[in-house]
Parts: sequence; C-alpha cells; structure tokens
Amino acid sequence: MPIYEESFRIGCGRYLQGKDYILKTGDEILRYGTSPLIIGGKTALSVAGEKLENSIKEKCNLYEIVTHTGTCNDERAKELAQLANKKGYDVIVGVGGGVICDFAKMCAYFAKLPIINIPTSSATCASFTPLSVRYTPDGKTVGTKHFEYEVNEVIVDTKIIASQPPRLFLAGVFDALAKFIEIKHRYKEGGSGYPTGLDYAYAMSKYSFDLLTEKTKKCLDDMEQNNITEDVENLMFTTISATGVISGIARGSNQTALAHKFYETARYFFPVETKPYIHGEMVGIGLLLQNHYNGEQQNNELLLTLMKKYNMPYRVTDIGVSENAFDDFYNKICNSSAIDNNDKAQCEKFRNSLQYLWDLR
Repeated sequence: MPIYEESFRIGCGRYLQGKDYILKTGDEILRYGTSPLIIGGKTALSVAGEKLENSIKEKCNLYEIVTHTGTCNDERAKELAQLANKKGYDVIVGVGGGVICDFAKMCAYFAKLPIINIPTSSATCASFTPLSVRYTPDGKTVGTKHFEYEVNEVIVDTKIIASQPPRLFLAGVFDALAKFIEIKHRYKEGGSGYPTGLDYAYAMSKYSFDLLTEKTKKCLDDMEQNNITEDVENLMFTTISATGVISGIARGSNQTALAHKFYETARYFFPVETKPYIHGEMVGIGLLLQNHYNGEQQNNELLLTLMKKYNMPYRVTDIGVSENAFDDFYNKICNSSAIDNNDKAQCEKFRNSLQYLWDLR
C-alpha cells in the first residue's frame, strides 16, 4: 500500500487537559492573536458558551461567536474565512464535536489563521488531527483535506467531556479501537518493508486497544456517578490525543481500513438517513466488518455487548442503510483504496465479511 502522506504531522502543537480548563481560553488565545472568531455548535455553545465568553472577554476586546449547524463543507468555511479576514479576526476557535472541529480547521485554512479547538465530546480525535473530513452541504462525503501544518492548540475541559452522553464516549472508544484493528491487518511483528513510523503506530494502537477494552465499562460507571477518575482522564486522553498521534504516525499507510471505509460509503449512499448518527457509532459497525475480515470475529462480542447495552446501532439497518444496498457497498469498497487494486481474492474475502455484517440480527 502507498504512503498517502509524505510528512509526519503528529497532531497539535499544544495540548491542555484538565478540570475547568475552558477558563484558560482567553490566556491561550493571546499566544496566537488578540481577536478570535469563535465557531461553535448549538449544543456545545449552550454547554460551554458562557464560561468560554467570560474567559475571552476578559482578555480580548474584539471577538465574535458564530453558531454553525451544518456539515463541514468548503462553501460555508470560505464564507466564514472571508468574514474573519474582513473584520480583522486573527485566531479561529472551534467549540464542539468532531464536525465543528473539522469545520473550524477548514475555516482557519481558508483564512490562513491559527486554530484552537475546544472539543465538547470525546467522540472522535477530530479536534487534534491536522485534517478535515469534508462533505457537501447536504451531507455526502467528498473527501479529506490534509493540512500541511498541525492544529495550533487543543483545550480539553474534563468536566465538560465527562458530562457527555454515553453514546458520545463510546463513539470515541470505537473510533480509537479502529486504529489497532485496521493497522494490524497488514502488520506483522518482526516483518520488513513497512514505512517508517508504522512500528510505533502499531505499538501505540495496541496499548490503546488494551487500555480501552479493559477500562471502558468502568469509566462509563465513573462518569455516570460524576466521578472524573484517573481512568476517565486517561481514556479521554486516549480517544482525543493519543488516537490522533497514532493517525499521524501511521500516515494512512499499510492499512485495510474497512471500518472507516464503511463509514464513508454509508455517508455517500445514505446522507439523509445516516445524518442522525455520529462518526464513531458508524465506525463501530464497520469494526464488526473489519474484525470478521481480519479473521477475529470473536472480538465482536465485546463491541456488540457495549452497543446493545447502551442502545447504540449495530446493524446496517439501524443507521438507515437499506438491505438492498449490499452490491453498492461491495462494488464501491472493492474499487477503493481499502482493497489492493481490486484484488480478486481480497474482494471475495471482503464479500463474505460484508455478508456477515448484512446478516446481523
């Protein structure tokens, strides 16, 4: 498999995590500028907006808060970039989930400004990674934009993250688990011919996988009791930061990333039907496919237990994908980078795994 990224962009230049750290935002903005344009989701701003604005207005005379409710799309990102440049804003601040953090990065890219992301959930590592997954305004996937520079800063307020619904926490867990499950398919310990950095990505993703499978249930119980324990802190770091580092070190190489390709394909064919579901939830369904393809179907027991316990989707029909779309998924994924040049043996193996996923009841 080719290396898709020539450079190592590990993630972000400065990472802060702790209780009430959103109150540090004003001081942190002054590292990059004086006049921020804050872009947030509706729910995120209702949760964090007051503390955030109080911190900013103490330090910055000029600022503006914009609510974004759409997709991460180029059209709106360019509009806000032009607004920022026209009004003299010199820092972009994203506040919200994965879509908002990706969108804020796109706005900063078009405006040529530094970016600070403040995630309000741990559902993905999007706040940390130097890329944005892009969509049309109506929700169809159009590809990923890889930036030549890293995110300037990520501020994680653990009190805010700990208050997220369990489905968001689990979505982040599934997204993080995917790194090891996808990387290890083609990786062999002691092998040769692997790109520089993949050994480290494999080792780190294995550590994350073991930690997450051991601690997830306990952390869910801790957060339900409003306890931000050391385990909770560690899993927040794992799903937001460590997963982003792993992604940067792997550089998208030597993976059969079926879990994420399933996600992209579902968004492509069913943008309206899949809109209510978040990235990690859909990647979680894709992991069931990936484990089967890897010959490790037994590893789905833990995933399915968590999915069913917390009423998360685990069947393709749960996220609005039609049972009649099997051939569409098969053809699109077999002709993608997830399969080696439409290799006949791999496609047949993939067909069996896809059928397993379609047959889940």
